[in-house]
Amino acid sequence: MQNADNIIERAKSAFGLLSDTDFAKHIGVGKTTLSSWRARNSVNYTLLFSKCEPHGINLHWLLTGEGSMEKHAHSQEPLDERVKVMEEKLKFLIERDAHKSENNICSIPFYGHTIAAGPAADSTSQVEELLNLPKYMIMHPAKTYAVKACGDSMTGEGIEEGDILIVDRGIEPQHKNIVIASVNGEQTVKRLWVKGGKIKLIPGNSHYKPIEITKDMHFKTQGVVVWVIRQTL
Repeated sequence: MQNADNIIERAKSAFGLLSDTDFAKHIGVGKTTLSSWRARNSVNYTLLFSKCEPHGINLHWLLTGEGSMEKHAHSQEPLDERVKVMEEKLKFLIERDAHKSENNICSIPFYGHTIAAGPAADSTSQVEELLNLPKYMIMHPAKTYAVKACGDSMTGEGIEEGDILIVDRGIEPQHKNIVIASVNGEQTVKRLWVKGGKIKLIPGNSHYKPIEITKDMHFKTQGVVVWVIRQTL
């Protein structure tokens, strides 16, 4: 399914018009109306179809960009009936694409606390909202969550203050994975180092010291960081 801009541009090309002003005049609307269609991503399809169809423009092509611009044969049905059929088709396509979109989205819990990309810090476990992501990003939906990073200890690993971390508890942590770890009840994000029976949490900033896990510490991993999401503006 195409948006209003795509449909308007196809209609303009079908009529051989370059400007919105000329196109608006051609179909009998004001330029502000056309601008409103673009802004709201909502076209007056009945009006547009009724202007395009008598000129032999294939309404399916106009709507979807598929097939030929020109109709192969002229239908004997009244114009209002043909427009009605296309409006029904439009409704079907919108519902179909909305269904596809919903099926391609995965919602995961976004916890309200931040995870220390610095010294380990206390946290709560309250879900602030749900974060919607494409399904291809999530391997284990029921075991994946999101938190926000705080601090600068992982800047060398590409994790900065305010980044959203997507964390998968369904992945078994391995040597060199970046993990969310709990140390004596406090959470931190670090690179896991496991060698020779020793466990360390390695920061990505030389201003911070590694955390060596000893037997008297209460330590557990709470998932592997699989994605880092950052706003670039």
